[in-house]
Amino acid sequence: MALTDITVRVGGDSATGGIVTTGEIVARIAAFSGLEIYTTRTIPAEIKGGHVMFQLRASEEPVYSQGDDVDMLIAFDQESIDNYYSLIKPTGVLIYNANDGKPPAANGGGIKQYGLPLNDIAKKINFSRGRNIITIGAMVKLFDLPYDKAEEVVRRQLGRKKELLDQNLLALKTGYEYVESNIAKESPYHLIPETGVVEQERLVMSGNQALSIGAIAAGCRFYAGYPITPASDIMEFLAAEFPQIGGTMIQAEDEIAAINMCLGGSYAGARSMTATSGPGIALMVEALGHATMTEIPLVVVDVQRAGPSTGMPTKVSQGDLRLAIFGAADDAPRIVVAPVSVEDCFYQIVHAFNLAEKYQTPVIFLSDQDMSVRVVTIPPFDLSRVKLEPRVLWDPSNVSHNGANGNGSGGREYLRYKVTEDGISPMSLPGMPGGQYTAEGLEKEESGAPAYTVELHTRNFHKRARKLANALKDYEAWEMYETFGDMDASVAVIGWGSTIGPVKEAVLRAQSEGMPVAVLYPKLLFPLPVQHLGEFIAKREKIIVPELNYAGQFGRMLQAQFEREILHLTRYGGTPLAARDVYDKIKQVYEGIKVKA
Repeated sequence: MALTDITVRVGGDSATGGIVTTGEIVARIAAFSGLEIYTTRTIPAEIKGGHVMFQLRASEEPVYSQGDDVDMLIAFDQESIDNYYSLIKPTGVLIYNANDGKPPAANGGGIKQYGLPLNDIAKKINFSRGRNIITIGAMVKLFDLPYDKAEEVVRRQLGRKKELLDQNLLALKTGYEYVESNIAKESPYHLIPETGVVEQERLVMSGNQALSIGAIAAGCRFYAGYPITPASDIMEFLAAEFPQIGGTMIQAEDEIAAINMCLGGSYAGARSMTATSGPGIALMVEALGHATMTEIPLVVVDVQRAGPSTGMPTKVSQGDLRLAIFGAADDAPRIVVAPVSVEDCFYQIVHAFNLAEKYQTPVIFLSDQDMSVRVVTIPPFDLSRVKLEPRVLWDPSNVSHNGANGNGSGGREYLRYKVTEDGISPMSLPGMPGGQYTAEGLEKEESGAPAYTVELHTRNFHKRARKLANALKDYEAWEMYETFGDMDASVAVIGWGSTIGPVKEAVLRAQSEGMPVAVLYPKLLFPLPVQHLGEFIAKREKIIVPELNYAGQFGRMLQAQFEREILHLTRYGGTPLAARDVYDKIKQVYEGIKVKA
């Protein structure tokens, strides 16, 4: 049976090991075989272990979501069978560890059930830890995937431990041969690209990897951070790469120290970044306000996870939007950017650095747990799109004959916070003759000296606000948004972040059934691009806003701004949005319009 699109879920206990490894290796085998892939996962937060789920979708065509139903379930234990058996399609497949689980009775030839005595097979090759690799070998045979590609991936993924590589390769071969001897000589399923398809170069990576590579391309050369799930991969990636390009990575004692180190790095002239999650952002609020007041460029990545507080560290959420925009003492404006995909993480982090440097302000970059660990196939990055915006620096040599500074300081004294039309004041770096100034958190004169008059405070508020207003011009010029669907439709979806994938699939299905939908995903969330959003909203009768949070935070922002009814589609609990959820909402809206008519 030929398959062109398949969703595989792997379940088991992390204490047995290898659940995620199983999924990742199969995903890479599929990718190296020419297929498009999309993965998601949930893992326990406790060191002692717990249930792990990894889901892979592979297809000959581009895929935008993790898939709604399961074509194959790989169950390493009874809990996985109990939890996920009902999700398997009627024509689907169950591969289970016959030593540790028992499926429901066969259902009349519907779901195919393949029991592999993994414990027994592993004992025969004296490799008890190899059950997951045995399972991979079985899958390669069942789905007619290229064995040489499977062997290549195992070498790449597991070759760092030379002493175990031979055992892993033996386990792979053993699983393959077990299916060949006990289930089918010929592969019962076929999941390979059509012959004659021209192979295109593709990258296989996660969101955190794409983000890290983008930060390097953006000129980031200083990173300080404190480990926190699910952002730690960024620090680990940069720790490995920075020594090769002259960058500096510091593991700080906590998030407060990390962000203040980054402020110091940026003050000295280095493009600086830290990455954390919700609890870390909460600790960084004071320093974020200091960055706003002192006008120091800074990029802070928030890989969102389910909260509040420690919450569910390994589950997805989009619950930090209000914290990112409004988490401050008084009005301390900052820019908030949100990518929509793994590929987009690369390009939007470049924009984030450019916005920080250009407007001398902190920029919060909102990723999320699902996008951070999701592994997908993407085209190679287009480096011609990477344009770096320079920081406006003070030029101590540009002084006129009467002593006035050529950068607008109006005298011999360097005025770091000179009031300008666009709100941007030239910044000196340590060591520049005559460029000394105090980066004080207090309200200040143009020179940086503390002052507290009503007039001064008002003037500086307007100065800081002008910078953010000007950032909206870059939103348009850099096309920091995505639109698709039928732009004349009366029903629209407005969203942000990683929900765009399921929305794309749902809209395609809805439109094929005569339900057109217009879609807009802004990637600049603050300052809110009111004019662009307003023009889009004005044409619509109904507006759906999907989000991975309880309150519908973005939808409520739109509702307050435009005084329009918003149809919230919220999902919480730590799992990604499904295309089926979005489609059902669109269908419900159209049924309501029909009844009203």
